[in-house]
Amino acid sequence: MEYINNQKQVEKQILELVKKYNVLYKKQLYEFFAVDGRDKFVGKALHSLLKDRFLYLNDVTQMVYQHEKAYEFREKGTLMAFWVLISLMKQKKIENHFLSSREEYPVRIIFVGDAEIYDILYVSEEEIQLVNNLFSRKRIEGCQHVVIVEDKKVIPQLQIPDAIGFCTVSEDDGGVEYYRRDE
Repeated sequence: MEYINNQKQVEKQILELVKKYNVLYKKQLYEFFAVDGRDKFVGKALHSLLKDRFLYLNDVTQMVYQHEKAYEFREKGTLMAFWVLISLMKQKKIENHFLSSREEYPVRIIFVGDAEIYDILYVSEEEIQLVNNLFSRKRIEGCQHVVIVEDKKVIPQLQIPDAIGFCTVSEDDGGVEYYRRDE
């Protein structure tokens, strides 16, 4: 009976995650639930949600989504930020996490851990100047930033106050490498 309850809980949480983030890799769902040891329920929970058409799976990309529009508007930065969120969940307790709004660009995910607010930014090489200009005018008080970059060589070019760290994310397996700016 407990197994069925756990599976139903995981089903509900998968649905909530996909609604919140629009599109996630199937592999990300397994990793997310592996943090607390519930990854063994993901397969059956996902199968049930797919069978009942609450969610859909693209067989080529292995991305899970709730509807076709969400899949069309999937965003690389958010997918990479979700990998970072999972990595951070393995290191510290995260009480809550949210998808940021478009107005909070280049922030992708906001989370609360140890009663502090953090955000995860994604900055492509093409966006470095734009992001530097944004942060020269706007500072987010009381919020610390984790910044995803495509190449660690661009870290010295970024001027983001309160950045506590930088990272790269492997698109193949979601591996996250962390870096600090040498000042």
